[in-house]
Amino acid sequence: MAVDTMKKGSIEMLTLFLLCEEDTYGYQLVQKIKERSKGLITVQEGSFYPLLYRLADDGYITGQEIVTRMSTGRSRMRVIYHIENAGRERLASLKKDYETVQQGIHNILDS
Repeated sequence: MAVDTMKKGSIEMLTLFLLCEEDTYGYQLVQKIKERSKGLITVQEGSFYPLLYRLADDGYITGQEIVTRMSTGRSRMRVIYHIENAGRERLASLKKDYETVQQGIHNILDS
């Protein structure tokens, strides 16, 4: 349970961080989190999209709908997400908070 709580609090930061690297769509973000964490952090798509919608509502990211052609020849609508300046500021704040908490935990465990 505690791991889930810690993970939920980190997903926003990781999402904003990955969007700083490149604009991408939701499913790809889920995959990148899993791959880059070497499988230690997994996100269910059903719980991830509400986070993206909230980040967009808060002005941290924007989404642009695009139509892509699949290998089958069918078209598919995708939303490509882009981080805004407010999102970069939010990321800096989240990273600072994360580092403070990590240092506090480290201080306690090493005392």
